[in-house]
Amino acid sequence: MQVVVNLSIDDLIKTISQLDLQDIEKVKQSLIERELYFKPFKKDKLENIIQDFKEEGYSNDFLKDLEEGLKKSSVYEN
Repeated sequence: MQVVVNLSIDDLIKTISQLDLQDIEKVKQSLIERELYFKPFKKDKLENIIQDFKEEGYSNDFLKDLEEGLKKSSVYEN
C-alpha cells in the first residue's frame, strides 16, 4: 500500500523535527541511499537538446527560438 501526502516544506521540517534522533538518522540514511540529496546539474549540449526536439517534429521556427532562448538562459550563459 502506498499513501501520498502533499506537505509544504515547512510542514515536512516540522514533522521531521518531532522525530527522535534515531529516526532522523534513518531518514537521513534513506535520503543518502536513494541519492535524493543535491547533485550538480549536468547540462547537455545544445545540439543534443535541439536534435531531441527536432526528432519530435517541432517546426524550424520553434527550434530556432528554443536555441536562441537556451543560449540566453542562465544555465547556458558563458
